[in-house]
Amino acid sequence: MAQESYNAEEEYEDESDQEIDETSQEVIKIVNVHKTYLLGIEGVPALRGVNVTVQEGEFITILGTSGGGKTTLLNIIGTIDKPSKGDVYICGLRIKHSTADTLLASIRLNKLGFVF
Repeated sequence: MAQESYNAEEEYEDESDQEIDETSQEVIKIVNVHKTYLLGIEGVPALRGVNVTVQEGEFITILGTSGGGKTTLLNIIGTIDKPSKGDVYICGLRIKHSTADTLLASIRLNKLGFVF
């Protein structure tokens, strides 16, 4: 029984509606990101207009008060969650609500790592 191998690079090519910039040195780019959680019938904003750029080889620290949105931001950067509004680019790939979970898992496995 033949087993078909999985190639993440092929999946990048299959995502024809995704914008990929292979020449970019930006590993992470967050543009005007907002995240609002629903609590009953009310919306609770966790992020409001966040902009972050991380270049290849750069190390950053995210600091802030309790409830300031640090974990929410990391979940969005790590493709675990998606923003309510704004643009997220990871390794030159624009992450959208329609981005396949298999592609996101491949990015986390092969391209992106972080420690909370």
